[in-house]
Amino acid sequence: MNKWLGSGKVSEEPFIKYNGDKASFVAFTLMVKRNRIPDGGHPVDFIDCICTGQNARFAQQFLRKGKKVEVAGPLRSGHYTKDGKKVYTKTVFVEEINFSETKAEEEGRQKQESQQPEPTPPDHNFMDIPDGIEGEFPFQ
Repeated sequence: MNKWLGSGKVSEEPFIKYNGDKASFVAFTLMVKRNRIPDGGHPVDFIDCICTGQNARFAQQFLRKGKKVEVAGPLRSGHYTKDGKKVYTKTVFVEEINFSETKAEEEGRQKQESQQPEPTPPDHNFMDIPDGIEGEFPFQ
């Protein structure tokens, strides 16, 4: 079975992709917290989502950056080449979408979050190795 279930916040304004003069689908990215890690932080994942049909109309009308939602649907993988490098993708094709908070809860959360910085997406760059620890590697 291929069904992804998750809840999180819409990380940017949903955008509409057109095919000719008709809207084909609405796409957005969902910021999903992972389980708490020992140092007390919450790492996050950014999940690409695509809606079609009634779900696209719902997403276009009601979703905005910061809105908490629950989505379910099959996870599809793909790839494309950019600057000579193969880039792999994972996208949820949304079959179900629901709000995960009331309007009052949303307003309270927004007020509280306006005082805290929002996590930034990972840049996927490698960390620089500090000088002087080469001898500690199990390989040479």
